[in-house]
Amino acid sequence: MALLDPLLRLDPPGRPDWRSELTTAQFGPMAEDLLAVSLEAASSGSGTIARPFGDRGVDLYLRRLRSLRTVLIQVKAFQHLSPDGNGNLDLPITDVGDDPNGYLAMVHLPAPYDQLYRRFFLIPVRQFRERCPRALLHGRDCFSFTGNFSGVADLWRDFLLDIDRLPEWLGTVAGWTTPVPPAPLPNRPHPANMGDALTMWRGDIGRLWTATELERAGGGSIVIAEDRVRLDTVTLLIHELSSGRIAGLHIRTGKVTADRTIHFEVPRAPFFIDDRLYVLLVLLQPDDRVHAFCLLIPSNALPNLGYSETITLDPLTKRFAQYRVPSDQVGQVFLKAAFGS
Repeated sequence: MALLDPLLRLDPPGRPDWRSELTTAQFGPMAEDLLAVSLEAASSGSGTIARPFGDRGVDLYLRRLRSLRTVLIQVKAFQHLSPDGNGNLDLPITDVGDDPNGYLAMVHLPAPYDQLYRRFFLIPVRQFRERCPRALLHGRDCFSFTGNFSGVADLWRDFLLDIDRLPEWLGTVAGWTTPVPPAPLPNRPHPANMGDALTMWRGDIGRLWTATELERAGGGSIVIAEDRVRLDTVTLLIHELSSGRIAGLHIRTGKVTADRTIHFEVPRAPFFIDDRLYVLLVLLQPDDRVHAFCLLIPSNALPNLGYSETITLDPLTKRFAQYRVPSDQVGQVFLKAAFGS
């Protein structure tokens, strides 16, 4: 049997005929995943999607690579539409944010719910809050949204987007097409196989410990998000809910040696500088517990300090002394530095 010519266009397969009895808890995350795939594919390598550690009203953080330019997206999904293509949804007013960089995505997943309908709404949150009719339902103030996915003129027609036009929509996002500055220093080639399983495992200790300290210090005032695949310097994205501001942390984790030194290296090619981007060096003791202090360094200080350095601890290398932070204060010190809070 002859193989298909690989140069011929492969048409999408027919829709599967399985029956799907999804719970609401499954349906929402599936819609978020499908929209995230579409957005990341449409960005053609210029964007990445971060997922929040907890649900505080934002489902997806679409970020321009090598910058902190971020679009906040809240996803609402329709499992069924009316025969003429209308979707109706009542949203408690308190469930819709008011962030100036936020969007509300209204998507439809037709049966068997494994892909998005070809059109969806991307509505700036501010305009949604101003324009959407309100109603009192079961004693709660709600937005009553009705949108037509077939393209019929209605209140939301201006925000109905064909999935094929996503790249054009990205081009309208403020700052998205602004060229990203080159890395501060030339890239130094690395072998393809960087690190080992043990090093990566220790890196996870530093990352998870840092997220815990941030959550503890933030007290519900922040959202921490993380890319599924990290493509640049940002390990954790931090969103301050009250102001809508975004900050980033690049986390390096290293184990203190027997002679009380530690080496850290920051990859240069994906590195960028931003007033709200910081580098955190988490020090681990021989038992892999966090050391008494860490080093919290503004990204704009790193070029002068060096990207590959061996630091002594007793005494601490002089030029790093000003960045020393007690480990139990890392969260609050970072939040104050990044947001003034």
